[in-house]
Amino acid sequence: MSRPRRRNPAAALIAVAPLASRWIERLLASHDPPLTPAQFLALRAISAEPLAAAELARRAGVSGPAVSQLVAALEGAGWVEREPEPGDRRRQTLRLTQPGREVFSSATRLLHARIGNLLAGLPPHEADRLAHLLEHVEAALGGSPPPRRPPPPPRKRP
Repeated sequence: MSRPRRRNPAAALIAVAPLASRWIERLLASHDPPLTPAQFLALRAISAEPLAAAELARRAGVSGPAVSQLVAALEGAGWVEREPEPGDRRRQTLRLTQPGREVFSSATRLLHARIGNLLAGLPPHEADRLAHLLEHVEAALGGSPPPRRPPPPPRKRP
């Protein structure tokens, strides 16, 4: 009797993640107002609990310089506000405003509806198992920043 072939979870994630990302990116772009994936991840993280920018960078998978631009865009849109942390005037906590909660909620409903339709054919026990396993993947990926981008290749001189 032959053993069942063991599946490679990294290969499966590598295959599906870019496809899921493309769907999510396009759905968020069609949302009113349009959102980037980074904006959505930031709103999602802040909706769970007020955060400092450094913690937001880790949870949204963006660099320190990128998080300041991200927070400025969210604040400019009126979706996030900064509050000084008690006891440390230099640190600020980010909170969702009411419009930010509404935008996040609306975008989440859009994603759940459209991605949910794609997954509707899964048997319920497999859908539950997939959700459980993806929670572990999210914890692993959200627990550390992504690798740095490589430097651009040297420019060729004519």
